[in-house]
Amino acid sequence: MHDNRFLLLVTRKLSAEASPEELEELAGLIKQDPSLKEEYDILNRYWQQENQQQTANTEFALQKILTQLGIETELKQETEESRVRKLPVWKKFTRIAAAVIALGGLSIGLYSLVNTSSSADNKSLVQKLNAKGVKSTIALADGSKVWLNADSKLQYPKSFTGNTREVYLNGEAFFDIEKNPSRPFIIHLAKGTIRVLGTSFNIKAYDNEPIVETSVATGKVAFIPKLKDNTEADTIFLTSNNKVIYQPETGKTTTAATVSEEDKAWTDGKLLFRSMLFEEIAIELERNFGKRVVFEDDEIKSYKLTGSFQNNTLSEILYYLSKTKSFSYSITDEQIVISR
Repeated sequence: MHDNRFLLLVTRKLSAEASPEELEELAGLIKQDPSLKEEYDILNRYWQQENQQQTANTEFALQKILTQLGIETELKQETEESRVRKLPVWKKFTRIAAAVIALGGLSIGLYSLVNTSSSADNKSLVQKLNAKGVKSTIALADGSKVWLNADSKLQYPKSFTGNTREVYLNGEAFFDIEKNPSRPFIIHLAKGTIRVLGTSFNIKAYDNEPIVETSVATGKVAFIPKLKDNTEADTIFLTSNNKVIYQPETGKTTTAATVSEEDKAWTDGKLLFRSMLFEEIAIELERNFGKRVVFEDDEIKSYKLTGSFQNNTLSEILYYLSKTKSFSYSITDEQIVISR
């Protein structure tokens, strides 16, 4: 209940409902456990994002999660006391509901765990959704292991049945698949499909990005591109230290040699930029640190920068990058501003 109480206190503080005693209690919890400060900062960042979209069922989803956490009783009392006010307690909570849902319980790794249904097979799926700035590791029922990057979503069944093992990915993940020749492992992407028997490989397939990229660390992978008319193109087979880059808009595929350890470096907290456009680096920084990057001059976006970082702070990364190509930067709670 320690984590549940912490979540409740944070929710009340951000919704301006916390009493002085509750604020003091929250400060005490953070003082006792400094790791809670990072968790609070993530929730606070989501609260501050005014442009964050809210779905119609956000209020219901938040109530469901709080019920699962066992703190609904505490909130019911608050609701009764708030009936004379203009805005009910639940309404005040909805602005951070999406953040709570995305983080899905700070005590289990800052990612969500909710049941959903796939329209493809109607099987109940577990969904794990990482917010920006959050990564997680997932153990699948067959013994396979998945490292899920920030701003990414994975859907998978609690147990695999039938002749295949199928999951759904939007974002980036590194898979280490348990071998089972009689049951292929299939990853469904918005713009393609990947089939394996037992191997390890990295997939980068964000729905809002123009390319899909797959690189193989061990074993063999079959990548099947999905064309614009939703038909499948010819299968591309990849072996260790090779990758494919697919451009869905044009249908173009490119294969090349790669260093698989670098492609999966993010799983070890590394960020590698090899002569990358600053605009592309900005996307990685946004995902890893949860802050929006704003360029005050479009020309800066085309700067090509190189750097290698492991578990560095955002300030350290920007400082060293600014030494390879001169630019100025400022960091606030919400954004990174890049200027000449």
